[in-house]
Amino acid sequence: MSDLAEPVARLAALLPGRDLTCDLSDTLGHTGALGRAFQSVWPGATFAGPALTVRTVGTDLGAVYAGIAAAPAGSVVVIDTHGTDHSAFWGENTTRAAQARGVVAAVIDGACRDVSAVRALRFPVVCTGRIPQAGLRGPHGEVNVPVALGGVPVHPGDLIVGDDNGVVVLPAAEAARVVTAVLDAVGAAAIDSHSGAPFR
Repeated sequence: MSDLAEPVARLAALLPGRDLTCDLSDTLGHTGALGRAFQSVWPGATFAGPALTVRTVGTDLGAVYAGIAAAPAGSVVVIDTHGTDHSAFWGENTTRAAQARGVVAAVIDGACRDVSAVRALRFPVVCTGRIPQAGLRGPHGEVNVPVALGGVPVHPGDLIVGDDNGVVVLPAAEAARVVTAVLDAVGAAAIDSHSGAPFR
């Protein structure tokens, strides 16, 4: 993913105020988007970065904290909770720990809590629900293994991009091609806009 560092940085800078996840999904062949159950905790959040994947067991939060501790700066923590409904897997403590590591977002196939604190910290969190009850830290779960979010497979290092439209997963093997194509289109549209053509 190191060869993607510069284009991903450019993409992240362009995300606010645009609909680039739509362009990314289109360029990927109208695939890659997480389902509509995945919602941002606060509006306007945008992010782009490689996936650091976590697979939890039951309500054990141990792997979430292990994933945060292992996450390189610029990464997105992606958590597969296997459909656990009655515990939150993200909140204020995980947000602060992630920010200290330079993590740019969390995407959870499960619930979040401490929503007011997460909003105040302006940390992008996409989840499938909110609940006040949290799990406990234990020894179970895995980090940097293939997972699935709402049926969409995610591998470590896949590019995860989010904006107000939702989240798109770009397989690592396709990410450079797709991001470059979208950035080229954005650049061409900007040039066209100066000549009087519409941006989109």
